[in-house]
Amino acid sequence: MPFDWSGFISIAENLCDTKNDQASLRTSVSRAYYGVFGKVKIYCLAKYNLRDSFADGIHQKIIGTLKESANNQEYSLGNTLSQLRGSRNDADYNSHTSFSKPQVQEVIRKSKNLLVQLVNLNSEDNPDD
Repeated sequence: MPFDWSGFISIAENLCDTKNDQASLRTSVSRAYYGVFGKVKIYCLAKYNLRDSFADGIHQKIIGTLKESANNQEYSLGNTLSQLRGSRNDADYNSHTSFSKPQVQEVIRKSKNLLVQLVNLNSEDNPDD
């Protein structure tokens, strides 16, 4: 059985709900992003036959592919995923950035909304499922 990436979003939410220190809030941002990115990556690898390679900049490749899509939902998905990636990069690499609980809750909310968008896209692509 393949790994369910959305579990990372649950962990992010739980951590954000129970802790208020910067390490926990940053970890929540990172896990929320990876929770949605993992699911979006599966979608894009299947639909666009992209090669899955970390060395090839898979994050930017997936975001770019979605932002170039003529499908408005995919375009929106790419834009929001790009915003979340920016937050994740700040959380993981920028020691001068601090996160508030409301900011992290917004990242989690957007991540959950992207999962819903992804379900809608998958049902568009596979109407008989």
